[in-house]
Amino acid sequence: MSQKKKTIVFVSTYPPRECGIATFTQDLLTYCQKVLGTRIQCKVAAFNLTPLDTYRYPPEVAWEIDQNNKAEYHNLAKTINTEDNIIGVIVQHEYGIFGGIEGEKILSFITHCRKPMLVTLHTVLPHPNDEMRAVTEKIILLASTIVVLTQNSKNIIEETYPQAIDKVFVIPHGIHPTAFSTPEAYKEKLELEHHIVLSTFGLLSRGKGIEYAIAALPEIIKKYPSVLYLILGQTHPVIIRNEGEKYRIELSRLIKKLGLGKHVKFYDQYLGLTDLFQFLKATDIYIATAINPNQAVSGTLSYALGTGRAVVSTQFAQAKENVTADVGRLVPVQDSSALTEALLDLLGDMKRLKQMHKNAYEKTRPMLWSNIAKQYLALLNRPIVPPLKLDHLRKMTDDFGLFQFAEGSVPDKDSGYTLDDNARALIFCSWMVQKEATQELIALMQTYLTFIKKCQLEDGSFINYISFKEKVAAEQNNEEDLQDPQARALWALSNIMSNTMLSASLRNQAKEMFLKALPKGCALTYVRSIAFAIKSFALAQEALPEKRELLLHYIENHADRLLAALKENAEKSWYWFEDYLSYNNALLAESLLIAGDVTKNSDYTTGGIRSLKFLISKTFSAGTYIPIGHSKWYKNNKKRSIYDQQPEDPASTILALATAYKITHNKEYKKLAKNCFSWFLGNNSLHIPLYDKKTGGSYDGLHPDRVNLNQGAESLVSYLMSSFTIRELQ
Repeated sequence: MSQKKKTIVFVSTYPPRECGIATFTQDLLTYCQKVLGTRIQCKVAAFNLTPLDTYRYPPEVAWEIDQNNKAEYHNLAKTINTEDNIIGVIVQHEYGIFGGIEGEKILSFITHCRKPMLVTLHTVLPHPNDEMRAVTEKIILLASTIVVLTQNSKNIIEETYPQAIDKVFVIPHGIHPTAFSTPEAYKEKLELEHHIVLSTFGLLSRGKGIEYAIAALPEIIKKYPSVLYLILGQTHPVIIRNEGEKYRIELSRLIKKLGLGKHVKFYDQYLGLTDLFQFLKATDIYIATAINPNQAVSGTLSYALGTGRAVVSTQFAQAKENVTADVGRLVPVQDSSALTEALLDLLGDMKRLKQMHKNAYEKTRPMLWSNIAKQYLALLNRPIVPPLKLDHLRKMTDDFGLFQFAEGSVPDKDSGYTLDDNARALIFCSWMVQKEATQELIALMQTYLTFIKKCQLEDGSFINYISFKEKVAAEQNNEEDLQDPQARALWALSNIMSNTMLSASLRNQAKEMFLKALPKGCALTYVRSIAFAIKSFALAQEALPEKRELLLHYIENHADRLLAALKENAEKSWYWFEDYLSYNNALLAESLLIAGDVTKNSDYTTGGIRSLKFLISKTFSAGTYIPIGHSKWYKNNKKRSIYDQQPEDPASTILALATAYKITHNKEYKKLAKNCFSWFLGNNSLHIPLYDKKTGGSYDGLHPDRVNLNQGAESLVSYLMSSFTIRELQ
């Protein structure tokens, strides 16, 4: 059975329904599909005003939803949740296109949909009513990402809804590619030659303010009798249903009253792009007439500027940002006299007006739909870093230390404790304290640091396992080599020693243990242990300036041994420290990068970069991170293993990529780190999240057919360290 193609679902109105949001959605979808090619398809859930609407939708429309039927919203969410091939949802939100008070019924869909969701807010008001505020707050809470179309809208959203901070992004309204031209050629095509053409287009409704533009014309015509004002577009279908053509009739009466019959012309039809562009290109000045200063955006304004036309606009949000003095003029809303003055100003210097046309065209090139689509897709695919929750860390920690394993999310106390896990937890808490030194974090650090002290022997070495009931060394310490825990303990202790946010007491405790363990740290032989030691010694220089030269010597010795391992195992298509890839692989490349940065030895840096690039080539595929499976290691010239995938590996890769970015400033490493983090959130070979948002922990791994639902300490702290690192890269 063939696998279904990956799909992005657009939730909105859609043509042939005549609606500005519908047109916006179709344009965005069309260009997203061009960017994606054939590998991912775009589908639409189209919303109808009533069940009686029978539009002949194009093939991309997979669902039709009655906007007033709450059950259909819920059913759509359930369908999308069960389709594993659906990788994300883009909602075009406008309060009027969803049923209920202020479109509240859309919440039934947003609440139940479990896929990554981007919501574009087309209307943003600084003083929403209570119902609108409640709907918007819920959307912001549940959506992965919020897009607005102007910087002003972003400012309003973040001020009005503080919970939106860090998840709101500005992407302007898109425009279509069209060649620049002067008005003369198109005036001739439309039989408008010998006229100065002014125009306004869009679905007619009272909020358009056309009457103020009409009232501005008499004084202009006295000086420029060839002026012709084109009002392009039919009356909005919803207005037609409610009041018929009452507004257009009122405008016609005003035209007659002012004696403008020869100077104003209606085109009462819904114009396709080809016809619309012809009229815009025949225009000398476009008039944007919105009467609501809080109107966030107007697609008509974007299209006019994008065609390369000077604009006189009322002062609504988008116009304040886009209509600068070199492309047009701004006027107060509902002010015909100001419109008259602005139009006369622009018409008074035709050379300047033509330059404005060119300015408008050039300034709007970044707004091409192709660019806009790429921005949407990048945001939809961005790793959404959930808030850091310490709930599971608290639960897994008693007054002695961090438990090793869990059954589900319940600590498995009989499994006891390990130095490995407590060292990891100590490092994470040390990082967190640098942001906010809470009493809880300090208390946790003291617990983990005390545990490490209990693991240290008189000769400076460490045991790894301590039982729960007896609180003594477990038999397992005699069955395994303990170099990795030794080195990881050194890394943890150096983090504490060098953290100036900590008390002298904590730092001195760590320093005492570190100095006692240092001779053992110099005698390590395993490559991963050596790598941990390099990271530790690089940090320890700050806390032990009197031993800086000695620590640099140790770093160089260890880095030389890693380079020797690379030389011994490298082949034409295999550039690695061993003849196989196993666990915590990226640590090796990262340690060489750190050694190169500390010693300024370019050989270390080159080895680190080359080995990291090799690892990237083996673990990233088509935008998905696939760690080496723990079921068997990946040997050179053998088939690589996929499962069991465990969280320690993406954590190691994220740390290495973050280090590579900090040292080289190559943004590709930052991008890969974020992509790697999305492994925890469902961008993995099973498309199932490992992060548990209820506990703040991580499941233990991916098997071929399922997730290991246990949430042990290694998985937990691997996720927490990864999340912290990605936040620092944002």
